[in-house]
Amino acid sequence: MPDASRAKENIGIIRALSNETAAFLHSLPDDVWRDPERFASGCQNWKVSDVISHLIDHASRTTLSIERAIRGNSAPLPGYRPLTPEESDEQLIELRTAFDEDMFPEFNASCLRLNRLLVGLESDQYDFDAWHVSGVRSVARLIEYRTLELAVHVWDVKYAFDRNASLSPSAIPFLIGWLEQWLRTSFREADGLDSPVRVRFSLNTSDSYDLSVESRGFTLESSTSVDADVTLAVSASDYILVLMGRLPVRRSERRGRIQLDGNAEIAYKLAEWFGSVHASDLA
Repeated sequence: MPDASRAKENIGIIRALSNETAAFLHSLPDDVWRDPERFASGCQNWKVSDVISHLIDHASRTTLSIERAIRGNSAPLPGYRPLTPEESDEQLIELRTAFDEDMFPEFNASCLRLNRLLVGLESDQYDFDAWHVSGVRSVARLIEYRTLELAVHVWDVKYAFDRNASLSPSAIPFLIGWLEQWLRTSFREADGLDSPVRVRFSLNTSDSYDLSVESRGFTLESSTSVDADVTLAVSASDYILVLMGRLPVRRSERRGRIQLDGNAEIAYKLAEWFGSVHASDLA
């Protein structure tokens, strides 16, 4: 049985992030939508308009899925079929082209419809079966996916215009709870690693986490008394962004965003051991 209080907390985060994103989009010049190729986001290979198109599409699909779940229907959405990566890219471009200069109002409308639906849910409905591209999931799980999508992609959009952008504070505890699953999805075998290495993240919140990597796996846990090979002094936001592959360690160190103590080459290899993924890959 899903935790109703947690689901309601996530809905609160979704509403706050929706409003934050809308306010930021409202401040952007029209050229972001008229000339999308000029505005690369923090999400690899995606433009700002691609990110917003994706969020609109995700909100619409989530709304339909939950509406159907309430009626006892967890079958795939009408017309759905799995897409190849190439087809997904083509679909995103088609969406971006279709929304064109209406991107901002379309985003607002999609968020408003979904958020009204979420706020009106009864506690027992969080446990209802709902369709998702990865299979049948609870409504509560779909709420988590939406929280994750917004929390990460809001930063992707802001980073296009502010290289010092941080994650929204309201989303940080939620994202820390998702980090291990994110790393499981992004981990590549660390070939050539003869012995385990320990990377310590010392946060400005006084928390500290150790990422231990060996050739075939990793662990992420609160720091212990075991010495680390390298320590990164970071904000809670940058801890998440580094492990999610959004902030390159070498560049961030050069810009003074991260301070390293120890074997820096190990920290630089994080991008080799953990590849780039999209939030939607974690389902």
